[in-house]
Parts: sequence; structure tokens; C-alpha cells
Amino acid sequence: MKYLLEDDFEYDFQLVGISCHEKDYRVCWGVNHSLSLALSKEEKVIEVFHKKSNRHSRHTLFSKVDFDTEQEVHLIANRSKSGYLIPEQKHADYLLLIKGDDIISSAEAVAKLKRISFVLTAFTIEVSQLKSKENLIF
Repeated sequence: MKYLLEDDFEYDFQLVGISCHEKDYRVCWGVNHSLSLALSKEEKVIEVFHKKSNRHSRHTLFSKVDFDTEQEVHLIANRSKSGYLIPEQKHADYLLLIKGDDIISSAEAVAKLKRISFVLTAFTIEVSQLKSKENLIF
């Protein structure tokens, strides 16, 4: 008899892709300044195993979490030397994950991020359409 394990994760967050050729700390500074946030670099990184290349990729993480209101904002490097966090979004160098209702909408975030001089473009990503969305659960 076979059993199938189904994931029941709720992907109840908004995701914004950022295309930019700057270093992660500079992008974080721009996001903080533009969106009036206080993201700070986490010591932990997101590590993902890629079956095709049989390698792990490590992605830096900047976060602001308010446990009282259950609001979270994370800036994640999508690209690393050994692979992508979300391979189907190769044109996104960084991902802005917004969890919580009262922070900022993805459309408002996109509009403000596009005003940053070194950001090439910003765009909303539909999480339900991603094949590798489980990589965003950390």
C-alpha cells in the first residue's frame, strides 16, 4: 500500500521580485529607506538542496518580525553562486516576502521599489503559480 504525503502549508503572504545588480546590504538599505522598514541581516541563511546539480545553495536573509502583530517582512537573495532559491524566477535577484495585513500591499511596494535608483524593476509574483514555493517556508 502506498501513502502520499500532502503538504498543507498556507502560503498566506505576498511576494515581490526585485531585479537589481547591487549587493544585498545595499538593496536592504534601499528597501528600508523606500518602504520605511527596519530590516536587519539574519545570522541564519536559507539553504536549499538542488536535485539536478546535487548541490546546496545558500541565500542571505534580512528580516523584520513583529511577534505581537504577527507581521513579517523578509528580503531574500534569490540568486547565489550555486543556484536559485526559486529557479523559475531567474530574473528576480531578490525576493521581498510580506506576511501580514497592515504592513504594505505588494502593488504599493512595487511602486515604491521602482523609484529606487539602482533597482532595474520590481514586480508582483503569484505564489500559487510557483513550482518551488516550498522553498519559501522557513
